[in-house]
Amino acid sequence: MEVSLAVSLVAPFPEPDDVRAQLEGVGTRLEFLHRVLRAGEAARRTAVPNDPTGTAGRRAYEAQVRALRELHIEHEGWARLVHGRLELVCRADRSVAMGVMVGNAATGQARLVPRNARRRGVATEQVTRANAGERASHVQTALFVADAGPEGVALSEEETFALKTWFLVSFRTKVGDAVRIDCELSQPQRFEDGFVVEWGRRIPLPPLRMDGIEPLNDDGPGEIDIAVDFR
Repeated sequence: MEVSLAVSLVAPFPEPDDVRAQLEGVGTRLEFLHRVLRAGEAARRTAVPNDPTGTAGRRAYEAQVRALRELHIEHEGWARLVHGRLELVCRADRSVAMGVMVGNAATGQARLVPRNARRRGVATEQVTRANAGERASHVQTALFVADAGPEGVALSEEETFALKTWFLVSFRTKVGDAVRIDCELSQPQRFEDGFVVEWGRRIPLPPLRMDGIEPLNDDGPGEIDIAVDFR
């Protein structure tokens, strides 16, 4: 009986056509978002036990951000945006931005409420407040008017307030020799003590499955010799 109840709480994923239409409204595509997750998983698998703790997760995050930006800049005309400490990509009209976030086991399940897996800071809190239509103080807003370099954008105070920020939220599960990544594209709307506790719009996505996980044993043969010139 308990198993049946648990299954009934998990809604089926939307049909691809429904997903496609919702994503078009944001300005993205399902194939882009799955490619972002695939890039992160591929980067994660380059880490080995002798790497520093957290290397796999950092590499996955960095690869996801890079792929998210490259795909949308090249194909949709978006631009890089550094918003506080958030590494995002921003639509050309500066109304929508996207980033990546690791969620919990409720990620991608339409009738459950996911949370971010790790506590996040003031930058996520501020974009959540903007999503909810809450205006931050001038001092708080000033923290987010940041330049992202020659190919990036800087937002005005009004643009910062109007910006709607989405996150590609993902949850990774190892299943035998394969990996399943549940995912959704969602807007955080309420933030408490470092965690998103309520979402505005959510678009649950079909999960991504990847096979071929190879065991990682060591850093490879031989030693690394770094020449140092003492002067």
